[in-house]
Amino acid sequence: MRTRIAVLLLVSALVAAACTSSGDDRADDSVDGEPEVAGESVARVNVGAASTSVLPLVDGGQAYLEGLPGPDDATSLGNFVQEWDAGRVAVGNGAPEAHWVRDDVRAKALAIEDPDTGAIQVIATNDLYMVFRPDIDALRDLVAERLPADVVDRVQVQVASSHNHHGPDTAFQVNHAWYDSALDRWADAVVDAVTSVEPATLTTASGEHYFGVTSTRDPQVIDPVLNVLQAVGDDGAVIATLVNWSNHPEVTLNWEIAAPDADCEALGEQAGCSAENAYYTADYPGHMSRVIEDTVGGEALFANGAIGALLTPLGAPVWEVDDEHPVGDGYTVPDGADLPGDAQTPVDQNFRRAAVIGEQLGLAALDLIDSEGVVLDDATMHFDSEVFYTRVSNIGFRVLGVVDENTGYSGLGHEPIVLYTCEGDEPNEETCTDTGSETETDEDLDLEVRSGEFIQTEVGKLEIGPIGMVFIPGEIQSTLTMGLPADFREDPGRYYLEPEAHAFGDDFAIPGYVRNQVDDEYVWMIGLGNDQLGYIVPISDYWMTCTADIELIGGAPGTCEDLHDAGELPLPDAIPGAECHAAAADDSYLADNYNEEAAAAIAEGCRYGQGIGNQLGIHPEDHYEETNSAGWDLAQDVFDALERLTGASDDTQVNPDFGGYSPTNPPPTA
Repeated sequence: MRTRIAVLLLVSALVAAACTSSGDDRADDSVDGEPEVAGESVARVNVGAASTSVLPLVDGGQAYLEGLPGPDDATSLGNFVQEWDAGRVAVGNGAPEAHWVRDDVRAKALAIEDPDTGAIQVIATNDLYMVFRPDIDALRDLVAERLPADVVDRVQVQVASSHNHHGPDTAFQVNHAWYDSALDRWADAVVDAVTSVEPATLTTASGEHYFGVTSTRDPQVIDPVLNVLQAVGDDGAVIATLVNWSNHPEVTLNWEIAAPDADCEALGEQAGCSAENAYYTADYPGHMSRVIEDTVGGEALFANGAIGALLTPLGAPVWEVDDEHPVGDGYTVPDGADLPGDAQTPVDQNFRRAAVIGEQLGLAALDLIDSEGVVLDDATMHFDSEVFYTRVSNIGFRVLGVVDENTGYSGLGHEPIVLYTCEGDEPNEETCTDTGSETETDEDLDLEVRSGEFIQTEVGKLEIGPIGMVFIPGEIQSTLTMGLPADFREDPGRYYLEPEAHAFGDDFAIPGYVRNQVDDEYVWMIGLGNDQLGYIVPISDYWMTCTADIELIGGAPGTCEDLHDAGELPLPDAIPGAECHAAAADDSYLADNYNEEAAAAIAEGCRYGQGIGNQLGIHPEDHYEETNSAGWDLAQDVFDALERLTGASDDTQVNPDFGGYSPTNPPPTA
């Protein structure tokens, strides 16, 4: 049941002290805590929302969702499930089989219809690990099959994944029977949202939120932007609230927790067996949704932002927030504050910690709408995308992409990815050819890999009046969305914990930053938007494993360092992506610039460095992200596509209005 928006006004005074949200000059549009209309008239739209659980079934249902632990419970794994109908179902980035359900994992849909044109834009979110482009297309096909004939041609579906590390695996250990079932239910939710639209107005707000998030890679830069869009029906009831913020949902990732003895016995394991990463939870976005839905009603949806390289709750201080112990700067624990659950330090893991992060995010979003919300007087909608081809330099994608001729599935996602061979310097529809499911033998690895070294993806932009939602096909760095901090060139050291492990100062260059290239009043950064090609890292700091040291593929320990000491390699343990890019563009580049041994080491590192680094866990210090990235050209290709999409050409790097707040440089207390 939806609750009247007046409820929000009643709770605003209670949550204000527990929230950090500071906007720009749009704050002047708010009077007496009530959303203001942006202009003389209010834009009218039709809005619908729906959601569904995407957890596996047991005996055709989900009775195990009854009696789950509450948000105050810090240590209970939830309800035990010995066996799923679909068989073994893994956890995204976790155990090969899940046996506990801590809380529900859902997929949702928000449909917005322009009454004048009939165009319907759907934002479909989920609490899953990631959804690749072919699987998004499969969802769209299911939706199209089920929509009424007079509606289907007016609907466009855009997908944003939360990147939850404790949902059913959608990437590497996929149970395809479960995935079919999940897509089926998700498609029904999209159709329900589209067919249940009702007259509404839209209110939006944008601010900043620092709590429960930290950076784990240099330079230490966090995109703190918190965006909120809320739809309210003619009866004053909230239909849906969409929240956009940047942080990995991995609060309890790799937490060492023992299972109850009875559960261990049922699994044929010894008492005290490990339940590490073997349970399902929606993590902090699930708690954010709970708080918003319990407070104002409607559906609450979460779209993650610039989480790449690497924004995470792991290592971020968290405490129980109240009037005496507010969020403050988001990093400094107030004296006397209680810690979540049984935590002994502000960074200890438990389930209560996830609840606190989600609760504070939800309250901050509600406070932002209440204090700075602007009712849209223009809700004109338009979506456009720029399709592009990018090099898959990570051979791991091609190994996992091999299609089993018996099952039709590969080791990556649900529907197989599509790879291309591209001729010439400009990969496009005319120069690139789909390789189908063809494979070739990699002689050094003695493995079959998918033919084709390019993949097709897209950058998209959904406009809703003054809002521009940019859909980025991966985990993009905050430097690429916010720009370099205003003082970065003068004082780069304040943004580094390990300056020797990265391109430093002037050597750290970016192709521009999104918020400077999108001309909208409210800019939303939606990561893992309509695809997931891994981490998007600027090529200036893209370092990969120097495989010449690895005996497994014929290397000799110490080779890379010796070549570096002799002045033949740029780095002692890594191959720079920029060198790989140059070598791929010019067949004679390595021979012209390096001796034979160094040229061979670079060529080998460019081909195998990412994939081998991932499989063996060997990578240059603080450069894990490259092992989970499609390729070194991805950042530049994203910005080239964005330029074609928006018509804006701007490679500005330093953002003069950005303080660059991070753990090394905390923001001032609000």
